[in-house]
Amino acid sequence: MSATPISKSYLLRAMTVVALITPHVAAHAQDTIVVTTDWGSIQSFSSAWREDAMAVHHSAAFMNSQVRVWVPGGHFITEDQCTVVNDGYATDPTDPGRKLHHALLIAAFLHGKFVRLVLQGCSYDKPRIIAVEVKD
Repeated sequence: MSATPISKSYLLRAMTVVALITPHVAAHAQDTIVVTTDWGSIQSFSSAWREDAMAVHHSAAFMNSQVRVWVPGGHFITEDQCTVVNDGYATDPTDPGRKLHHALLIAAFLHGKFVRLVLQGCSYDKPRIIAVEVKD
């Protein structure tokens, strides 16, 4: 049995196609989605022990961060992303806007204002707060 030789140009073309397709598929394998809670009041909050972060409990129905996952066969499905689903939301100590989020949350709590939380990804396995909206 003799093997058919593969030309160098054929091999380079095949490798180029694989190199062009692979990042596209990997980039779309999983995308986090920005979601918002309904408007509600801050029920309680607490600080993290050793980091500049905050846990927040909100009166609106719980909303988990979402991730869009590519399913073989050509479509995406949306799944819950965070594993802690019964202990509110959290800010991330590495987010540059966390101090502003903390200030808005504390002010809203002290003045009885309604807030809507904008979420993306997870922090401490809870939905991660990336923005805070306040209204009367």
